[in-house]
Amino acid sequence: MKKRNLLLLFLFSIVLFSCEGSDAYQGKWKAINRDDERFEITFTAKEITTKDSKRKTLKYGYTQHSIEYKNGVSTYGIQLSDGREYQLFFPKKDKSVGMLLDKDGRIVYTLSRSGYVTYDDIYKLD
Repeated sequence: MKKRNLLLLFLFSIVLFSCEGSDAYQGKWKAINRDDERFEITFTAKEITTKDSKRKTLKYGYTQHSIEYKNGVSTYGIQLSDGREYQLFFPKKDKSVGMLLDKDGRIVYTLSRSGYVTYDDIYKLD
């Protein structure tokens, strides 16, 4: 009986922690949207904060619901607390640049840890 309880506790903890955002993308990012506006985006384990150039800040709760690794490319599926779904797409192994895509695969933001980059910049960096 003890082993069964430990197994259930272990499985519950996996489910509980799998909903939190991955360490791979947590932290601060510099972002550019489709209108070439600049933002700072911060991911924590359960919240996304966006700050525009006028310092207007918005916060969203989120959960991570998927992870995919294919040919060195990482994609994380996230869902905001209001139901909207996005993908964090990292075409480089070091995950220092990426894109936030909407559910239809369109770019919402380009992301970089070190500076503002465009879509073309992401694919030029090697």
